[in-house]
Amino acid sequence: MPKPSPYQLLGQRIQIEIQAANRREKRQVHLKPEDGDDLDAWDRIIGEIDENENVDITRTPEGWLVSWVPSEA
Repeated sequence: MPKPSPYQLLGQRIQIEIQAANRREKRQVHLKPEDGDDLDAWDRIIGEIDENENVDITRTPEGWLVSWVPSEA
């Protein structure tokens, strides 16, 4: 089985953090790069998250504050 790319690993990590925020109904998560993270992967993922209409991203000194409102069914 091929080794996951840095982008895939980062995506999994972010997904876990967002799911935890949703469970707490916080609807906000502060994403911070860790030592050794691929910064190109971060740029790509933050760009993709920012394409969502119901998401607001604020750059912080440590990373990004991502807030969202649930999409209406």
